[in-house]
Amino acid sequence: MPTAETTTPVPALSGQGRTVCVTGAGGFIASWLVKRLLEKGYTVRGTVRSPVDPKNDHLRALDGAADRLVLLRADLLDPESLVEAFSGCDGVFHAASPVTDDPEMMIEPAIRGTREAGQPLETSLEALETSLEVAAVAALHNHCPEHYDDLEIE
Repeated sequence: MPTAETTTPVPALSGQGRTVCVTGAGGFIASWLVKRLLEKGYTVRGTVRSPVDPKNDHLRALDGAADRLVLLRADLLDPESLVEAFSGCDGVFHAASPVTDDPEMMIEPAIRGTREAGQPLETSLEALETSLEVAAVAALHNHCPEHYDDLEIE
């Protein structure tokens, strides 16, 4: 079993020169993820329903967004829009999820959307290093933004 004396610390990774996609970039969890990725130097391709919608202005205001954030229109049930969004990316953070108080209207579309998001990964990511599905549903109620500064992105 490794001990403190025998383990080598893992250096924090830098996103310099690396591009990732964050689906559902305008959502609560995904917005924080985009923020942290930009802080680490990543170029972020964020998918949203409408890139020009003012509700995405909070993303454009993030440090580094002017140079390293691209918002793209995508629909989880339209694989072609995802192929375009994932093209040229080193990794994908799948955080898009339907938001509603009705579980019947949320669970099935979320599962179907996740399956659809997985299909383009095989063809569009030449070197997928990270694929992470974020359960956005978990933060719909009683979220505390002050704790998200502790989120570690490497």
